[in-house]
Amino acid sequence: MKRIYLFILAVAVALCTFAQNVDMQAHVMSDEGLDAYTAYAAKQQAYYSGSYSYDNISATTGDALFGLLNTLMGNTCQLEKGSFSYNTLRSAYADVDKDLNRSGYIIGYYDGRSMNGKWDGGSTWNREHTWPQSKGADKSISMGHDMQSVRPTSTAVNSDRGNTAYGETGSYYDPNDVQINNSNYKSVNMGSYRGDAARVILYDYLVYGQAGSYKNSLYNGNAQLLNKLGSNGVFESVAVILKWHMQDPPSLTEMVRNDGAQTYQGNRNPFIDFPEIAVEILGNQITTFGVTVSSNLDMWPAYRHTPSSGFVVYLADKNGNRPNSANLKITGTNNYTYDATLGRLIVTAANANISIALDGDGTAVEDINPEHQDAPIYDILGRRVTHMQHGQIYIREGKKFVY
Repeated sequence: MKRIYLFILAVAVALCTFAQNVDMQAHVMSDEGLDAYTAYAAKQQAYYSGSYSYDNISATTGDALFGLLNTLMGNTCQLEKGSFSYNTLRSAYADVDKDLNRSGYIIGYYDGRSMNGKWDGGSTWNREHTWPQSKGADKSISMGHDMQSVRPTSTAVNSDRGNTAYGETGSYYDPNDVQINNSNYKSVNMGSYRGDAARVILYDYLVYGQAGSYKNSLYNGNAQLLNKLGSNGVFESVAVILKWHMQDPPSLTEMVRNDGAQTYQGNRNPFIDFPEIAVEILGNQITTFGVTVSSNLDMWPAYRHTPSSGFVVYLADKNGNRPNSANLKITGTNNYTYDATLGRLIVTAANANISIALDGDGTAVEDINPEHQDAPIYDILGRRVTHMQHGQIYIREGKKFVY
């Protein structure tokens, strides 16, 4: 119990003070991501409850899954019920896009620049419409001043994109062409803004678009993603948006601002909280393959399907340890790399169903006494739990793990 207390105390201190040398583009479920910011899980768990629990979400696919989450967005987004506007974003970014390394500073879109959060008339940063105003997100409507979608961006970087659609060929805008300008960035973390851009576009479609008969009161006819593909739209293709999303998992920057945006306007971005839902909603637009994971292994994101472009995930055994390479068995593809130190599996191509399995206890870190499997489990607030929810972070014997 002492180790649990010390861990909770450490989290509390971390949230009350600012860390040092944290890579804000580190993936949330990397060791650096988990260590830097753990409290999001409590807020996330409270948001997805009742009919919108993760169990219900994970049991639904296609248009029905879109409809379930579209309804949740319509019920919780307050943008049309309060005094929100394009101008109110300016003073709110300081509490939403926080740089965990520097009090009063915010993280810029695309280049990760740490910028003073105080508005200076646009000299240092301005507001980037991920879904361009000219293509349906005019600043006068909710979609055009949605905190989840409109992000602070270095003025110079913002002017480079204009309203160009995202994509990988010469006529498209690729965030990977922008150099990340932050001394805390670590290349080993593979942080990119491709995934960020994909998840914002997916969010705009989910909140303001329609799938089948499903739409909410926020509906905007210009938010129909499938009608906005190609150079005249917002993204090159469904294949590219899923590739960017699944090869660049959510970062600390995204999770910090997801919490902040919820405080600001009431709703979260589900593609940040549960990345696996994107392919379950749009998978019928492309060829996909099944992904299965052995019961003694935790994987985040918890993908059940993959496009041919593959995915990036983090693995842990049931005691929260990163599996040893020798004990990890991947079948269905030879196009992968696994870093046992980071617990990161990178699948670069798929053309068949993929199985990920763990032999034995799977770890070379320490031998686990079988009787410890019955050790008490706590949530991140130090409360003992008897029933866990998938996708949430828990603690057993002082170690964090994802159920």
